[in-house]
Amino acid sequence: MAKNPPPLPCIENGPFYPRRLNGSEAVVIIVIVCLGAFLTAVIGLPLAEVVQLLAGVGLVAALVVQLVTGAPQRGLSRVLGALFSPPSG
Repeated sequence: MAKNPPPLPCIENGPFYPRRLNGSEAVVIIVIVCLGAFLTAVIGLPLAEVVQLLAGVGLVAALVVQLVTGAPQRGLSRVLGALFSPPSG
C-alpha cells in the first residue's frame, strides 16, 4: 500500500481572508484620492493626465521603498507586472 506524502507546510488550508488596511494606509489612500480630485476640479487638469501623474508617482514610490528596504527582486517584478499587465474585465 502506497503512503501519501506528508502535507507541505507552505500550503494553507481554508479560505483566504485579505488583510484589512490600517489607519496610516487608509489616510494615504484618502490623500491620494483628494489630491486627484483637487487636480481635476480646481487646477483643471484632464482626468487622463491626473491618472498618469499619480501612476508615475506611485511607481517611483514603490521603487524607492524597494531600494530602501532591500526587498527582493521578486517584489519589483510584481509591481512592474501589475503596472503593465492588461486590465482585466
